[in-house]
Amino acid sequence: MKNKLVFLFSLLLSSNLGIAQQDSIMLDQIYRHSFYKGKAYDDLKILTKEIGHRIAGSPQADEAVKWSKSLMETLPFDKVYLQDVAVPYWDRGEKEVSRIVDTEESLSVLALGGSVGTPKNGITAEVVEVEYLADLSKLGDAGRGKIVFVNKPWDESHVDAFVAYSLNSSQRSRGPVEAAKRGAIAYLFRSLSSSIDDYPHTGGTRYAKDIDSIPALAISAISANKLSEALKKNKNLKVYIKQNSQWKPKVNTHNVIAEWKGNIHPDKIITIGGHIDSWDVGEGAHDNGTGTMGTLDAIRTLMALGYKPKHTIRLVYYMNEENGVHGAIQYGVEAQKNNEQQIVAIESDAGGFAPRGFDIKASQDAVSWVVNNWKPLFEQKYWVSRFLAGSPGVDSGVWGSKFPNTIMFNLRPDPHRYFDVHHTAKDVFERVDRRELQSGVGALASLLYLVDTHYEAIPNQIK
Repeated sequence: MKNKLVFLFSLLLSSNLGIAQQDSIMLDQIYRHSFYKGKAYDDLKILTKEIGHRIAGSPQADEAVKWSKSLMETLPFDKVYLQDVAVPYWDRGEKEVSRIVDTEESLSVLALGGSVGTPKNGITAEVVEVEYLADLSKLGDAGRGKIVFVNKPWDESHVDAFVAYSLNSSQRSRGPVEAAKRGAIAYLFRSLSSSIDDYPHTGGTRYAKDIDSIPALAISAISANKLSEALKKNKNLKVYIKQNSQWKPKVNTHNVIAEWKGNIHPDKIITIGGHIDSWDVGEGAHDNGTGTMGTLDAIRTLMALGYKPKHTIRLVYYMNEENGVHGAIQYGVEAQKNNEQQIVAIESDAGGFAPRGFDIKASQDAVSWVVNNWKPLFEQKYWVSRFLAGSPGVDSGVWGSKFPNTIMFNLRPDPHRYFDVHHTAKDVFERVDRRELQSGVGALASLLYLVDTHYEAIPNQIK
């Protein structure tokens, strides 16, 4: 009996080692193909240089949809189609203008996405500065009729820039409402970045019912410092602001979807992708051209290597992540209506820098299994070692709320440089390194291969 158990254990160990060796060989082939023959960087150049920025509802976003669909149709997908989505269209209008009135010194600002515009001739008012958004509660009537200026630099003690970003993000999303509650007539806040430069960072904000909507703008770090120093010398200093943004009628547009049918479990779906829209400054290269072109190239890599998926792999380019996530909402509605078995989601929306790992949203047992079985395949040879329970990504998180049992992965590239370009005019093709981008393609293709090949072995999977 003892000998039989030893034999069975040896057989099982030998089988597991064989599987691990087979996976290791496949990952080598994936990375080699991505570095030598990958096309994400070439596709990204077309998206950014020939189409440019792609704010939802704009003609450029529509052009990106058509081009993306034609790109998917060059690959042997079983099905490529558009999914209808109605999105709001926020238009920035003419470039914003701001200056310190007394000295005529210009300030670099960008209207926040969704912000109302100023009156036609702009706004001139005194400025009241606070460091924290919470400090607005102490203002009393001191902010009434003034421009509120929240000037909080990042906490640089956080190695993960996404943590620093999240700690300050409420200044953008909630700041205009909190300032309006105190009678402010406009809102300025220090851009969400650790970079000390003169590039302001836009991004979405929101208003609240029954509270005045006031013009809201991000100000660059250099201009924020300039304004702060000027206020120390003259507390009654006035600033002029003019912006021309407005909401336009809703636009009918699309998510772009392609399907590669599984040969064993075709009804079980692995969704992979990212958002195709961007803000209307720069070219939307890192946010999120690298994510969309990278996920497509990951599938293209597996196709080129002759891989045959067990489960259906669905590539989705979501529309309108930046100012409403209407594409992800619609995707979830349709998937739920069709009673789909959404077993895994993979998202890429954190830039095209060198991949460091994946956040995993799943049960503790599933996360532990992935860490124990797949992390060793990645960490030594490919420098991809961060496998932790975490966020599923914005779009996946939205539609995934309807599918709580779906295992979700979120690609996490190196975070240090992302918020240097995030939502700015600096987010252009030239800021993307080909080798780093194609290394991310290798990581995505490898993960896609592993989840498709071994999904049934992961604990607590959908039955």
